[in-house]
Amino acid sequence: MLSQLQNQLSQGYRLTPADALSLFQSPDIFALGAIAEKTALALHHQNVYYSVNRHINYTNICSIGCTFCHFSCSPQDPAGYVLTPAQVAQLASQAVQAQATEIHIVGGINPDLPYDYYLSIIKEVRQNCPSLHIKAFTAPEIIDLAQKSSQSPSQVLAQLQSQGLNTLPGGGAEILSDKYFAQNCPKKPTPEQWLEVHRAAHALGIPTNATMLFGYQETIQQRIDHLFQLRDLQDQSLTQHQGSFQCFVPLPYIPPRSTTANADPTPSIDALDQLRTIAISRLVLDNIPHIKAFWPMLGLKLTQVALCFGCDDIDGTVTEYRVVKNSDQPITGLTIHQLHRFICQARRQPVLRDGFYNPIPPYNND
Repeated sequence: MLSQLQNQLSQGYRLTPADALSLFQSPDIFALGAIAEKTALALHHQNVYYSVNRHINYTNICSIGCTFCHFSCSPQDPAGYVLTPAQVAQLASQAVQAQATEIHIVGGINPDLPYDYYLSIIKEVRQNCPSLHIKAFTAPEIIDLAQKSSQSPSQVLAQLQSQGLNTLPGGGAEILSDKYFAQNCPKKPTPEQWLEVHRAAHALGIPTNATMLFGYQETIQQRIDHLFQLRDLQDQSLTQHQGSFQCFVPLPYIPPRSTTANADPTPSIDALDQLRTIAISRLVLDNIPHIKAFWPMLGLKLTQVALCFGCDDIDGTVTEYRVVKNSDQPITGLTIHQLHRFICQARRQPVLRDGFYNPIPPYNND
């Protein structure tokens, strides 16, 4: 089946949901990986993209309460925090001083923050860092802003764009299934609302990312449906709009580290399931150019393997990643030199990119 599929793909065949299900059931994961790798190499040759970036979480207070989230806290929790727009801009300036070209700004759905607060974040970052690429606010945040300002998501996006927003991250998609949302995040905006925000961003010429949180109580069929909804929206955007999905980021669920000796947390999915999902994503999403192996969640070793299963991007230096709580401290990131060496060890060509995947000259990093 896999040898026949490879021939079909080389002739422009597009996978069906039934094909994807067969691939999830196939025991030959190495042949599957080889097909995904061949697809990625045809698109990007030996290039593996990375960026010099920083993640900034302006608040961890969130009123949604998703069952899989271990980052946020309730508005009443004393551990909650809120950064001022000036503090966010200061962190962005520090990132620029450390050679960053891109920042990623997201936070919880905080009911106490007014609409103008979010505009001020983008405005102050842009004023302090005129050349910095600003990727900010997930679809649920955009919907929250629309509700706070009595506007449509499209109007909110246009105002953020006018202040300096460049792209939208892909968070908040989880598994695009009404049943899954009802079980695990019933207060979150619906899958259709997530898709609508990205459709609106594309119509405004704003490129976006897409994610999938997998390995937490979803079915294989729900993973497949998620991928095909993204592919369908991308087809529409490429035909009708200036913006589109730049990158797909498959994110494996990471349970929090237990502090109790006899605790039995939801088990994390195994490495083979992660690699299989990544490879199938590359093959299904034939219209999304980049597949990202997000190393803070995959781990460095599995990220290198993922480059042989269809990935062409490993994100970036990722200063202080706090969303995954499997340790007491945030992930502190890698240097440019470490990323460069890491990619070369996988027999790939490192390409430093900007926020739009344009190659830029590498910096000196001793």
